[in-house]
Amino acid sequence: MRSLKYLFIAFFIIFSAFPSPEATATEENTTMEVKLKNYLGNQTSVKLTATGDYRTSGGEIFIKAGEDLTLKVESAKIAVYKGSKKAGAYASFKIIPVKPDASLSINGRPYPGSFSFTVEGGYIRPINHVYIEDYLKGVVPREMPALWHAEALKAQAIAARTYALRHQSTLIDDTVSYQVYGGADGHYQTNSAIDQTTGMVIKQDDEIIEAFFSSSNGGMTESNSNVWSSGNPLAYLTIKEDSYDPKTNWAITLDKQQIDLSKKDLSNPDEWWTSVQEKDKAVVPRLKVWLNNNGYANKDIKITEIPVLTFTDKKTGGRVTKGSIQLKFYVRDLVDDRGSLLEQKINLTNVAASKIRGMVGQGVMKSYLVDHSSSNPSRIAIEGSGYGHGVGLSQFGAKNRAEAGQSYQEILAFYYPNTNIEKEYGKVGAGAKTDLDVKAAPNSINMKAKTDHEKDEVGITYSLKEDAVVSLTIKDSKGKALTNPVRDQTMKKGTHSVIWNTKAVSDGTYGAEISTMDRSGNEGSATMVIKISKDTSVPKITDVKISGNYSTEKANITYTINENSKVKVEIKNSKGKAVGTLSERQVIKGRQSATWDFKNMNNGMFTVTITAKDGSDNKKTVSTKIPIRKTTGIVTANALSIKENRNNSSETIGKLYKDQTVTILAQQDEWYKVKKGSQIGYVVKKHVKK
Repeated sequence: MRSLKYLFIAFFIIFSAFPSPEATATEENTTMEVKLKNYLGNQTSVKLTATGDYRTSGGEIFIKAGEDLTLKVESAKIAVYKGSKKAGAYASFKIIPVKPDASLSINGRPYPGSFSFTVEGGYIRPINHVYIEDYLKGVVPREMPALWHAEALKAQAIAARTYALRHQSTLIDDTVSYQVYGGADGHYQTNSAIDQTTGMVIKQDDEIIEAFFSSSNGGMTESNSNVWSSGNPLAYLTIKEDSYDPKTNWAITLDKQQIDLSKKDLSNPDEWWTSVQEKDKAVVPRLKVWLNNNGYANKDIKITEIPVLTFTDKKTGGRVTKGSIQLKFYVRDLVDDRGSLLEQKINLTNVAASKIRGMVGQGVMKSYLVDHSSSNPSRIAIEGSGYGHGVGLSQFGAKNRAEAGQSYQEILAFYYPNTNIEKEYGKVGAGAKTDLDVKAAPNSINMKAKTDHEKDEVGITYSLKEDAVVSLTIKDSKGKALTNPVRDQTMKKGTHSVIWNTKAVSDGTYGAEISTMDRSGNEGSATMVIKISKDTSVPKITDVKISGNYSTEKANITYTINENSKVKVEIKNSKGKAVGTLSERQVIKGRQSATWDFKNMNNGMFTVTITAKDGSDNKKTVSTKIPIRKTTGIVTANALSIKENRNNSSETIGKLYKDQTVTILAQQDEWYKVKKGSQIGYVVKKHVKK
């Protein structure tokens, strides 16, 4: 779900053929129309397999339970085959399940609900008409990991439902342009979150809000109007700091010269074309895709230089809105009148940042929140934080808030302030409001677990805000109940604990589910994921290496880790005080790296501390020293020019004045290479005293 764009008004009548066991008369208009593109792609032939009978809108049985059909595009129509026999051809058709619990597999992926089939651009295009709660069960586990904290999953379920109902009159698709939808293949954890919040949506002034969400906001939420200039600012989508967002970091580092062709014969590229490759393997392939889609279709391209890549015009939330890029490249079959390869150039200046991000790749430039950028004669470096547009709910922020004990009401109150939750439909209380300014539901339950691998047991604690009848169930990864440490016991308000013996269970992921009922019959529930791993070995961090560059004033720290772990890389000063966190994230085993920008640090001895915690909570910390010894000098001349190159006739790029301090990066003949602020250049050595 990433876009405000509407496609076009749906054109099929929705039959009320999707009853749910919990549906009531208030659910008359709670179906969605979803065009299936994401997983299906563009196909001229698809296979259908049904788990129940499906009929046409005229009442005839189209496909029986267990039967397979093949649909093919023939003469702009959909031809239907049973085995090798053609059963008919249609411009379009619709099928409806005879029983609501049936599902239809399309190329092996099952979907609930009914279907319309048309030909779109020469391809078969199914449109799934699905009850919204079933739709959400195919959405939530693809928008948020199903094993995250239950309160985060509930917040995601309500946000996804709100977004869906806001766009209900639009024919949406199953891609990130709206919400990723995977059909009937759900997960018991997310299904539970959806069931517990059935019908709940977020409203302001009795209107369903635009419940945008993204993976990570980088520590700062964003206004919708800063991201999508066509929309008016919405009061519930504000700019503010989010201390619970993990500030997902990303970086782009590019060599300006990708290929050196100075010694190549441009009139005879057959000699060298296949043997030379660009240095960058992340951004350059995306740039080639963009070039192929913008005037150079199906062309063989070599990108030789990327002289400029910058982002500017930050909005109040710190996100950039403009960008510039320059490319120099050759196309295999574009030559001048002498048969020599003709250099091509692209120069985009102060265009929308979204255009540049689309060129370099959204997976590379993960957000518009650019924290640092620098450029020297040979390299471009850009660092940022966040993943996605940053508007509305941060999924990683919601996870951390839930793990810190916040309820889904508190989570949604932060990301959509001055709104309320209403039960739009459902079994009980349709239209009832829950003000999102409240801090917690009356029966909210806080659960925690501590695993003791040596004793083969898990200590589970939970707190009650009032007296209640309590049941606690442990389930396996498939949702099967294994044991009930607490069964229908009356408990006083306060904190309680229970021990789950894990000797008989194997390593894996389990769920603890607690349900309560107070004296008035009000029910509460909570779920928690428990990982069992009898591994007691700590992660191994080896081959730690540090390389510094006084020109960029950055140090690169690399290390090898032997298992997947959550790793934190910190820098501490000589007094042991942390002066910076370089990385704090989940990493996969193998070689890892982090970058330290030390331009604001004084000379001295610093310590790099790497702490890793594996999935079994085994922890290991290693440390190594890193000295910072910047050479400085004092300007002795009244005025001193900073030259681009070691030549008095080269371009002057800056000025220094008497008694100013500069950082000396290197000595070359009678010149010092120096840095002052962001400027790097050359000055005559005799005018600077060390």
